[in-house]
Amino acid sequence: MKIFAGIDIGGTTMNIGLVSEDGQVLDETVVPTCPEKGPEDALNRIAESLKQMLAAYRKKDCRGIGIGIPGLIDTDKGCILEASNLPGWESFSIIGHLSAKMNMPVFIENDANLAALGEYWLGAGHGADNLFMVTLGSGIGGAILAGGKILKMHPSAGEFGHMIIERSGATCTCGRRGCLETYISKHGFERMFREKQSGYPMSSVKPAENEPVSPQLLAEHASHGDILANLIFLEAGEALGIAISNVINLTGVTCILVGGGIANAWDLLQEPVMRSVERNVFKSILSGVSVCKAALGEKAGFMGAARLAVDSVSKHAREVL
Repeated sequence: MKIFAGIDIGGTTMNIGLVSEDGQVLDETVVPTCPEKGPEDALNRIAESLKQMLAAYRKKDCRGIGIGIPGLIDTDKGCILEASNLPGWESFSIIGHLSAKMNMPVFIENDANLAALGEYWLGAGHGADNLFMVTLGSGIGGAILAGGKILKMHPSAGEFGHMIIERSGATCTCGRRGCLETYISKHGFERMFREKQSGYPMSSVKPAENEPVSPQLLAEHASHGDILANLIFLEAGEALGIAISNVINLTGVTCILVGGGIANAWDLLQEPVMRSVERNVFKSILSGVSVCKAALGEKAGFMGAARLAVDSVSKHAREVL
């Protein structure tokens, strides 16, 4: 049996999975990233985890490793160009280090791109001719697939969260004004709550002083009918719908998936998102458009990473022949 390892590295945790060539998850684990200890420490712990997981199989069965990492990636050199939540990791040879530790080929790609690839392979986008996936969390990622292949023309491609929604809108963490992330992200929800809370003194959302207001907390109160929390989700959903509409009108993509932690509140976002999409997408395109929640959850990243390894190893084998 051919086995491929998929690794999804985040700022807090690293999801590691062993996946068969046909997409069966054989084993999985989660280990802390501890990014402050640097990339070498994290990769050493990944290698140790992989060796333990592969002990139940023949070593030669594992044919390759795929890694998804947030930020701008140089896939040829196998290193991070820029990643705000992994400071100090830039320019370190991730491919070189892990390949030497495991004695097998390693491939690297942006994590949002690989989450989309995972959903295309075995999730809600299975078999779609084209696909756009947005991941909603601390920030926002975006990825486009065409014919099952990641579509990008620059390492910075896919910065969906920094699409301008409102020209004179709130200042984003990137320094620009009116980015999508100022509406629907961890800091976007916090911003909207702080700006609106004085107008809704009867709101049940009453965090302690200096306590952050998370999307999960707002979703809980919104589901119980809190007016302020529902208003925030309404505005967030409308902004997301505008941004998705821009992508649809620009590319003609018809399969739209929404993933990431904030997508767990899809029941609160779906109506304003769809209303905004129906209002802003050209009618000639709209009839073929599907917008839905992604299916794989936290598995999407490592499964997409494993699929990257499957495709890359197969491509290399063909080139050798």
